[in-house]
Amino acid sequence: MACNSLCFCFSGEPLRPDEYGGEGGRGAAYEKYATNRETFQLGMGDAPLRAPLQCCIGGLPITFICCQWHMRYRALNHVAPGSEWENYLCCQGYLPACLCFQPGHCGEREFPRTCMCLEACLCPGLAVSSTRFLLMDMYHLAADECDNRIIRFNNFVQVLSCVCHCIAMFNRNFRHLARLLDLIAEIVFFATAGCMTAQVDAEINYRDGYDSRKLSEGFSGYFSVHQDERLGGAVAYKTPRGSGEKPPPFAGTPLLTEEMDR
Repeated sequence: MACNSLCFCFSGEPLRPDEYGGEGGRGAAYEKYATNRETFQLGMGDAPLRAPLQCCIGGLPITFICCQWHMRYRALNHVAPGSEWENYLCCQGYLPACLCFQPGHCGEREFPRTCMCLEACLCPGLAVSSTRFLLMDMYHLAADECDNRIIRFNNFVQVLSCVCHCIAMFNRNFRHLARLLDLIAEIVFFATAGCMTAQVDAEINYRDGYDSRKLSEGFSGYFSVHQDERLGGAVAYKTPRGSGEKPPPFAGTPLLTEEMDR
């Protein structure tokens, strides 16, 4: 695969238990995601070849904000059909409250569309990732090795660019290198975002088709919404009607390896 040749020096494995910080560490809540075995129908490494149009639309700066706005709307209404923007939160509650940033209290209820536009503009990486996490939580999905490599490669380039800018503050000889790395970091980020957007789009299309097939076979289901007081938000999930099956527990927060810096 292309990602193996480009990102071969980056691990494709999820975080190990010791990397979570141990019991009670800041990443302890993420450990349960490492047991997920289901993967996306479309890997990020295959997206440019199998969904080039979606990659381009999701990865072009001129269409990025509108595309992420539309994808969040699709994901929210896939998880809870007909809910429109009722369940929208800034970063869907995946980013913990910090100082003045309080998900659920940032005007989302009054102006969800405007808040989503601002989220895509000011926090582009989290905007893409949060939409993806909605599906990961609902279907217990995990990233494959190629996904992990691409995301780690992107994060590495972003950090390298920041470090080079810091060095350039004290040594002017690094200024041209910092600008070059800035350009490379932008290209890598939007390419990664495009692949991630195509992956989410393909998963929603696949799941919608799967649900339609089940309905044609006489399956009837409903979507329940579980409120999580810690985040002040909601996550919906599907449970067969009359099956007596308990809905899955609220997933909480995304995988540390999955957060895309930007």
